[in-house]
Amino acid sequence: MDNSLRLNSLHRKITHAFALVVLITATLGIIALLDLMFLERQVAEGKVVSGLNDSILEMRRFEKNLFLYADKEAHYQADMHATQSIQILKKNYDSVASISGVAETDQVIQVLQQYQTELQQWLSVPAVDKKISEDRIRANGHNAYLYSESLAEKERLMLESAIRESRWFLMITLLIIGFSIYLVGHRLIKFTVKPLKKLQRQLIHLGEGKYSHLLSPSDDQEFITFTDAFNRMLKELEVRQKRLLHAEKLASLGILASGVAHELNNPLSNISTSCQLLIEELNEADQDQLYHWLKQIDGETLRGQKIVRALLDFGRQKDFETQRHQLSQIIADTQFMLRKMLNQSANKMEVDVADSLYVQVDNQRIQQLFINLMQNALHAGGGSIMLRIKAEKFSADNSDMTEDVHIVGNSKCLTSDHNQFVKITLTDDGPGIASENISRIFDPFYTTSEPGHGVGLGLYIVQEIVNEHDGCLAISSTLGQGTKVIILLPEAITSQEDQSNE
Repeated sequence: MDNSLRLNSLHRKITHAFALVVLITATLGIIALLDLMFLERQVAEGKVVSGLNDSILEMRRFEKNLFLYADKEAHYQADMHATQSIQILKKNYDSVASISGVAETDQVIQVLQQYQTELQQWLSVPAVDKKISEDRIRANGHNAYLYSESLAEKERLMLESAIRESRWFLMITLLIIGFSIYLVGHRLIKFTVKPLKKLQRQLIHLGEGKYSHLLSPSDDQEFITFTDAFNRMLKELEVRQKRLLHAEKLASLGILASGVAHELNNPLSNISTSCQLLIEELNEADQDQLYHWLKQIDGETLRGQKIVRALLDFGRQKDFETQRHQLSQIIADTQFMLRKMLNQSANKMEVDVADSLYVQVDNQRIQQLFINLMQNALHAGGGSIMLRIKAEKFSADNSDMTEDVHIVGNSKCLTSDHNQFVKITLTDDGPGIASENISRIFDPFYTTSEPGHGVGLGLYIVQEIVNEHDGCLAISSTLGQGTKVIILLPEAITSQEDQSNE
């Protein structure tokens, strides 16, 4: 496993790609250096050829002066330049021979040597033979000049050819380096940018509250290590979120316990009274009276069972699972558990929810959502509050979700063309929320309550439950004028049986 990971290492691939570019660049650089050295040698050879050509031209010029004016200085200079020409050829024999060939180079040296010999003899030649001697000297000088001109032309052509080849080599080198950079960039995009974009698309879902595990976008070691570590973090986050949800549920249960105890006290008192009457009048009461007392005991027992069952259902810890539920029944069950708080002081509650509205939700979590919202409103109202709950099918064309409301978390369901939602509005006439606090009330552990009266998790849990159901949440409040909370939950398709009952 470790070996395969090392082979699929992103670091290894990038290193190899750049090493390939460096190798190609270094190879082409060495070839370019050799080409420059060749050009440098050609330029040096050009200087040799130019020097030889200048020396032979000077030799011919002094030769002409010698024959015209019989100047001894001209004779000396012609001989000296002939000697200089021979020295240039011998000193740079290999370079010159590489241009004109060995045989031709040897031949011109012989011509120059013969030129010098004839030039030395010219001083002592009788007057009658000077014309013949001059012709031989001119012929050798002319041959030497023709050779130097030919050598210069060959060297020029070789230099032009070398420059052309260098130009083509430079263009090809640039193309190869450019293609190598493109190839490396393309591979880097494939190995890094594309996997990162895949990872980004997965992270967008996380930002929307969907804690689905990340899939590694590549088989490279770095991406596998990152996604494994991130998935472990997500798993830990899910566990902590469930614990937080359960802790808030236990806190709600603690608040509900006193109300449940009060609710149980009434049926237990009625059962006790009926039992006492039954014991006292067992032998004297008629059958109808006995039946009435027994039926009363049975009814109060069922009432107590219903209270306990509601509390047990709410407190039971189970995995998240959405099902089709009647919204009005969920709210009625929540009212039943909060009956004591609702009946305290001057609290009032109005519910306008049609029985035909069904939502696709986890019943237990939605109950906790309503309990948290109702408790929050009742606590803020201080025992005298009007709480209204209204529900209707949501229409994006006729929505007040964007009018002076603060949208919390995901808002994609506001513009969704595919999913249908039920809009639930909870309104109270309590003290309201200050504008500077409205954006913070859904933050974890934020609370305006006094110490010992809450830890600030109630509304945070509401937000998490809404996100869990892919719904939307918004709030609007004015200080001193109450608060309105709007919730969008997925609508459940009404069954044929429900349609027939309607």
